[in-house]
Amino acid sequence: MQRCNRGRCFAGSAWRVNDMDMVKAGIVGVVGVLLAVSLKSHKAEYGVYVALAVCFVILEYIMRYFMQIISGMEALRGYLRENYSYLALLLKAVGATYACEFCAGICKDAGYAGVAGQVEMLGKLYILSMGMPILLSLMESIQSIM
Repeated sequence: MQRCNRGRCFAGSAWRVNDMDMVKAGIVGVVGVLLAVSLKSHKAEYGVYVALAVCFVILEYIMRYFMQIISGMEALRGYLRENYSYLALLLKAVGATYACEFCAGICKDAGYAGVAGQVEMLGKLYILSMGMPILLSLMESIQSIM
């Protein structure tokens, strides 16, 4: 059985992706940066706005692949039967990582490296706190074996 959506097909265990998405995203990034640099010499805020717009366009490409990964995780969920809470935690951690990295990058581009550092720290602490139940469950399993 083969399911396709916008050039991406899932057939058995092989994913096919549209390689042109990577080329398009790269071109958008390079053209956007060149435009932002040229506008920055006239008015600095315009360069930030262009960079922000480019980030959102590339985020749209990221969301396409993230939705593909989510559908793959749904297929994995069928194999895990009833204990798929760890898979949900994994998805939340990946989403939090991307969101914090995205926000920190925007803050750095705007010249607020201190704020970017705080956003990155918040992301790390959030992921650490999400992993704590898994660590505690692992420790309980080890104790029950001994």
